[in-house]
Amino acid sequence: MRKNLTHALLAALLCLAPAVAFADGRGNAGPDVASPPTQAAPQTSATAPAAGRTGQISLMNDELSLNVPSGWKFYSAEEAYAFLQRTNAAAPSGSVLGLLVKGNANPRQAGTWATVVSYDAIGYVQPETSSGLADPNFEGTVRSARATQSRPFEGFASQPAFDASSPNLLWAERTASPGAANSADLRVEEKTLGRYGVASLTSIGSADQQPEIMGAATQLKSMLSFPDGRKASDFQAATDHVSTYSVPALVTGVPAVGQTQTLAETPATSGQAQTAFGGFPTYGRCA
Repeated sequence: MRKNLTHALLAALLCLAPAVAFADGRGNAGPDVASPPTQAAPQTSATAPAAGRTGQISLMNDELSLNVPSGWKFYSAEEAYAFLQRTNAAAPSGSVLGLLVKGNANPRQAGTWATVVSYDAIGYVQPETSSGLADPNFEGTVRSARATQSRPFEGFASQPAFDASSPNLLWAERTASPGAANSADLRVEEKTLGRYGVASLTSIGSADQQPEIMGAATQLKSMLSFPDGRKASDFQAATDHVSTYSVPALVTGVPAVGQTQTLAETPATSGQAQTAFGGFPTYGRCA
């Protein structure tokens, strides 16, 4: 009796064993580690902005015009502010109007250089004041101004040059030491004088992109124009406001001697334009 009972129990255990063994299906369980994915995860990249614009674009109620040729794209002011934040660059003074980007480049991609378009209604800047750019101590003056403005300045990458026929001012400055962690270490400024203010093209990039950025300066300048009646040549001495800023002051961001207060820098974190004397009183005007 006991022998028969033992045989019955063994038979029952043998019947249960295959069910347990094959509960997860037939096959080799393999090593006790997670299996690799069958396909590599896609690499994420910067999200592309909304489609940029080309062609004739009116800015500030026709106070300024931008003609964007094929091979370039113009993006919104919001995109420009976001670009300035990503590159840790100070926003130009006045009204930020948008962002110019070359070709099919993505302004949200690290390493892309781009140009911020802005306008500062500071009045008529007198071209004849440009002689101050030749001061042998001018770079030291700019260095002192940047220190007051809490902006890094490692010297000029291209000395300020003024074209009285345009009239237009162009220069480049290094905003970080070579090899610094922030790759956006170059700022190229191009300013066109008008009857009531100054239109600016501020290009932010890296030192190795300087030849490309400087090479594009002429084309960039040709895109931006004042309409008839607002050009510098339309200035009326008897009625128009003369700016307290000279041509050299457009570089330093500090008004002419005798002016007791400077225009405030426009923070890159703001989505709105800032003019006049609002904002941070301890900051100098951003060039």
